Amino acid sequence: MRFCPRCGKKGIKGEFCSECTEKELGLSFKDITIKKCINCNRFMVQHKWEPFDIPDQGIVKAVYSRIKNPKKFVLDIIPHYEIALKNKPGAEQDIELEVSAEEQEFVIPAKILFTTCPRCSTEGTEYFEGVLQLRNASPELIKFVKDDLHHHKKEGVHITKETSNGGDMDLILTSAKYLRRLGKLLAQRFNGELTEAARLFSNDKYTGKDIYRISVLFKMRKHKIGDIVEHRGRKIKIKTLGKHVSGIDVETGKTVMVKE
Repeated sequence: MRFCPRCGKKGIKGEFCSECTEKELGLSFKDITIKKCINCNRFMVQHKWEPFDIPDQGIVKAVYSRIKNPKKFVLDIIPHYEIALKNKPGAEQDIELEVSAEEQEFVIPAKILFTTCPRCSTEGTEYFEGVLQLRNASPELIKFVKDDLHHHKKEGVHITKETSNGGDMDLILTSAKYLRRLGKLLAQRFNGELTEAARLFSNDKYTGKDIYRISVLFKMRKHKIGDIVEHRGRKIKIKTLGKHVSGIDVETGKTVMVKE
């Protein structure tokens, strides 16, 4: 049985017991409990949810922020747990942390609390921050939107409600920030007209900031530059696309405004 060479405490793990190391290095690490989201591998780090590709990285960073280290020692932390992380809402799991500091090694206990971060907690609810309106949308456009939404699901972007009628589709989404970005992306990749509007929804009682809900309308154009279309009995070659569509009369060479 291992014992601490400083105080004689038996049954320790590491070179010294955690109590002796705490006193000598000036560290404080009592009752360490960290939070992990069960859906997106985010950990609570200094009151903010941060994403991590590898759970152990999230554990280490979250624990590091919970240890009081006034002398700014470099801490090497390795988490140990016998079974895979539980990832069930409300569950708790005890783990051990192997810590090295100033050539001293010791083990301290910690606990992981499994919960749902604010982003993921909106999935399956009626919460929303904006609506994406697609008009005259092609199958390619709709597929692009659905694929992009799926790609950003781990960031807390969810569809609260969806309605469609042919090429017209309304998607009510949980993230206004994502919605603005998606609208700009559609305008860059597809031939259409983008319109954005916002309305005041409420006021955050904690921050005092106004909360807005936005609507992003993307209307896909029927034509592209170079198309020859029939307009009022005349054949027109599309020349410009913008708020207004113009073209050249194939027979007369005159510029003509085309109503889509």
